[in-house]
Amino acid sequence: MVDFHTHILPGADHGSHSIDISLRQLALAKKHGVDKIIATSHFYPHVHSVDEFISLRNTSYNNLKKKADADSPQIKLGAEVLLCDGMEKLSGLELLCISGTNILLLELPFDGFEESYVSTVKKIINKGIRVILAHADRYDADSIERLVDVGAKIQLNASAFSCIFPKKHLTDWLKRGLVVALGSDIHGADSHAYIRFNRAIKRLGAYASYVSEQSNKIWDMATEYSTLG
Repeated sequence: MVDFHTHILPGADHGSHSIDISLRQLALAKKHGVDKIIATSHFYPHVHSVDEFISLRNTSYNNLKKKADADSPQIKLGAEVLLCDGMEKLSGLELLCISGTNILLLELPFDGFEESYVSTVKKIINKGIRVILAHADRYDADSIERLVDVGAKIQLNASAFSCIFPKKHLTDWLKRGLVVALGSDIHGADSHAYIRFNRAIKRLGAYASYVSEQSNKIWDMATEYSTLG
C-alpha cells in the first residue's frame, strides 16, 4: 500500500522541523513495511505562490535525499492543496499535482462547507485535473458527496479506522469504489503513525486490494527525481 498522504519534508511545512525528524519518519515507515511514500506538504494559496512552494519543496526534498539511506522508502512529490474559491484560475495549479500526473490532492477548509466549492472543484476537473479529497473522513459526509457527484475521489486517513466501529459512510464509500488511497498523514516522529496505517489496511479487509491497486497505479504514473532544481 502506498502511503499517499505524509508530511515528511524537513522545513516544508509543520510536519517536520528538521532532517533528523524526517529521517526518523522514514525509519518508522521502513520498520513497518511501508516503502512507497508520497510527500504532500501543505500548500496554502494565501501563504505561498506556486513557484515559491515548488522551490521550497524541492530544496527540502534534495536535502532529505542527501541524508537518507539508500534503502529508505521511495519518495514521490505532491502537495496537500487547500481549496479556495476560484482555485481553477490559479496560475501553475497543475504543478501542484503529484509529480508526473494530473492528480491533485485537495484539502477542504475546516471552517465550513461553501456551495461555491462544488463549482470550483468541477471547474478544476474540467481543466483535466483529477481531484482526490484529502482525509475525507474528517468532513461531513454530505459535503464529500457533493464533490464526489462532480467527479472527485477519496483518500482516507488510517486514523479513521482506529475505532472499533468505523463510520458507516466510510464502508459505503469503499463499496462504491470511491476510495483510491490511504494515508498516514504523519506529522513529526509519531511512533504510532505506521502502526495505525498497517492496522487500517487490515480493517479495510476485502477492499484493501482495490485501494492498493488504485494508489499503485498513481504511484506508477508519478515521477521520482534523484535531484531537483
